[in-house]
Amino acid sequence: MYMASSAASAQDLKSILSGVANAVANKVTNSSGVSLEGTWKYTGPDCKFESDNFLAQAGGELASKKVEEKMSDVLTKLGFTDGCTYVFNADSTYTSTVKGRTTSGTYSYNADTKELTMKTKLGIKFTAIVSQQVLSSNKMSLLFKADKLMSLAQTIGGALGNSNSTISAATSLLNQYEGLQLGFELEKQ
Repeated sequence: MYMASSAASAQDLKSILSGVANAVANKVTNSSGVSLEGTWKYTGPDCKFESDNFLAQAGGELASKKVEEKMSDVLTKLGFTDGCTYVFNADSTYTSTVKGRTTSGTYSYNADTKELTMKTKLGIKFTAIVSQQVLSSNKMSLLFKADKLMSLAQTIGGALGNSNSTISAATSLLNQYEGLQLGFELEKQ
């Protein structure tokens, strides 16, 4: 029992330290060398706090782990599981598969602002911040302002027939945090 707890604590510490390292590297290099083309597989929730203050970013990494734990269940209910994928093509089209349903549309990426804008064939537009993992070049996160993510969740939940109670619970959780960017981590296949 102790060893399992110790392993979980070590994993949490590794995750927190990795988050702090990414915050430092993003602040120092402000790199935007992201290659979106390819197939990206969902690996889990991710969140960051918007701040120009490095100490606030480091403290935000600790708080973000708690938010990620709580949001993991919500994202799972919405269909963000191991089978969830995003495919970004060279012709600026994309497809996403969530809970076995595929949607497609177009995308554009602004390397200066790190903004990825996706527009579905139905005309619904979402903008995410692309955060590349410094310690692993084949990972990136798509982060949305928390209120925008809830709009996305309501759209997905409605399309999939999920109950609004899940979304309501998530909204009340997210209202507790200011400057929160929430989304998911993807790994290139």
